[in-house]
Parts: sequence; structure tokens; C-alpha cells
Amino acid sequence: MRRILRRTERPRIRRRRHLQGRRDDGQANILLLFGMTIALLALTVLFVRVGFANDQRSQAQTAADAAALAAVSALKDSAADQLAGGSYPMPRYDEEIAESRAEDFARENGAVLTDIRASDNVMGRSGNIVRVEVRGALCQRELDPDNSRHWNDIVCEGEEDMSETSFGSASAIAIIELDAACGRDDDGLNCDGSPVGDSEEASDLFDVHLVDQEGQYRFDPNAVFGGGAIVDCANLGGLHPQMCAAHQALNDQFPGFYLSAGGYRDEADSDHGYGEAVDYMMAELGGTPTPAMDATAIQVIDWLIQNHQDLNVKGIIYNFHIWSPARDSVGPWESVKRYAGPRGSPTQDHVDHIHLSAGPPPFR
Repeated sequence: MRRILRRTERPRIRRRRHLQGRRDDGQANILLLFGMTIALLALTVLFVRVGFANDQRSQAQTAADAAALAAVSALKDSAADQLAGGSYPMPRYDEEIAESRAEDFARENGAVLTDIRASDNVMGRSGNIVRVEVRGALCQRELDPDNSRHWNDIVCEGEEDMSETSFGSASAIAIIELDAACGRDDDGLNCDGSPVGDSEEASDLFDVHLVDQEGQYRFDPNAVFGGGAIVDCANLGGLHPQMCAAHQALNDQFPGFYLSAGGYRDEADSDHGYGEAVDYMMAELGGTPTPAMDATAIQVIDWLIQNHQDLNVKGIIYNFHIWSPARDSVGPWESVKRYAGPRGSPTQDHVDHIHLSAGPPPFR
């Protein structure tokens, strides 16, 4: 007979016992700990790599600064020798010497020179501002955009051609400036009112330092300049015979009236490009003449105007003003000059020099 369960009774359910053995919790914790260790190790390596890259950049910048200053110092040595020898200094860029010095100083600071160029703010005539680029002798290329190198790959040494993503590249710009007012008097060349001593003393008159910007004009190695109390025609780049004759007459009449002289330049729209013009520097390039030098300039110009027919003078430009016999009347400079207008710099405006054109027309 079938038993009927009461409502208060419940059927007995046989419970299974848990299987005895290890649980998975501990193993998961070990794997998590191992993963975190690997991640921390990777981050540490990454930070080391980033720190190494920053060190490379800093080292490269130090090398670039040293290389730029060394390149400009090459101009300082020659300019000091000129000044001590009685010639007004023309710190003119010499690529071979400047590049050699820049390479040496870059190498001493753990870098390789990759580029060097010169400029100035005086129409490319001196190249007294030098810019260099260097890269570190050690580098990293793990961040190439095409993922061609693993992030932990460190290979690049010496002269190997590097990609644009190389670490350790830097540039620097340096300038040399004459930190004295120089002119000529009856006793010869003087600076700040005193005679110049030997090359070591003359060297102290120049300032070499880093700057943030290159010059306005790329250095023109074809520009011909001569220094000394008297500059011969042969040192001015093959002058036209009539220009050379006027130059010699000026030297005879006013010996040593200028600081230096500039002749031929490769300019098709100027008499300089035809050997029919000379610039007589009455101040340093880009500078302003002293009152005594300005007075001398006016005296020289008045004599040139008075003798323009004999000297085949085509035109004169000085201190924002111009004169030519074909257009203007003959007389003292102050009464016959006409305004030429500003061009942007003391050299372009002929503040620092007298421009004399002599030879066959036209006046260019």
C-alpha cells in the first residue's frame, strides 16, 4: 500500500559530498602576480629607454652648442690677427676651418656633425653667424612609424645613415661680434680710443655667443673684401680700369680713410657685378660711423663730386642718400644729395659705407 506523506514531512534528499583536492584561487593569484611583475618590468625598461633618449637629446644639444661656438671661434682667431696687424677685421667665414673645428668639438662631445652653414645681416658679406646640426653617435630607432624595428632594439652607431626618427639630434647657432668702436686717425687704427695690442689683446675685443636666429642673408663666398689702410685693386676682384683708377686716386688723396673695402660681387643688377663699384666701409659691417669717420666720408664724397669727370664717377650712395652726375647738380654733398629711401638694414641703406660707382654708363 502506497504511503501518503504528510504535509509536515519532507522527502530526504541525498547531498553529494564535495570532491577533495586543490582549489583554483591560489593558481590565479600566482598568474596575476607574474603578469604584474612582467608589466612592471616592461614599464621599467620603457622608462629607462625614455630616459636614455632624453639623455641622448641633452648630450646632442651640448655637442651642437660646442660645435657652433667652435666654428665661430675660427673667425675670431683670424679677425684678431687682422686687428693686431693694423687691418680692420673682417671676420669672414672660412668653411674648411669652421667645419673642421665643428667636427672636432662635436666628436669630443659624443656626436657627429651633419650640417653647417653661415649667414649674416650684411647682405651675405661676412658669414659671422654659423648654424650647425649634429646627431648623437649612439641612437634609437624603435619608434619608426612602419614598426620595422622592435621597440627594444638599440642599434645605431657611428656614421650609419639615420632615419628622421633618430634620437639625439640637435642644432645650434653662434655669432661673433666686434665689441668695440674702431676707427682710423693720424696714428692709425684704434678701438675704443686706444691702439690695438697683440692678437691676444685684440681677441678680447670680440664677443662669441649663442643666438636663437640665423642671419637674414646666406653667406656669399663670391663677395670680395680687402682690409688694411690701403687696399689694392687686385684685392677687390678684377675692377674695371676706370674704377681702379678712381680707387687709386682716392687712396692717394685720402690714404687710410676707410676701414676696409668691398669690390666684386656676383650681382647682375649692380655695378659690383661688373667690377665698376667699390664699397668703402666707414664703420663695421652693419654699424654706424663715428662722428669723425662720418665727417671724413663727407669730405671724401665732396672731393669725388668735384672731380667726377676726371674720375668717370657714375654715382655715389651714402647714409640713405644718392647722387649721380647724369641727374643731379654738382656741388657739396649736403646740398645736392637726394633721399634714396630705406631698404631695411644699415648696409642696404649705405649707413656703414660709401658706395662709389665709376666706369662707363649706366649707373646700376
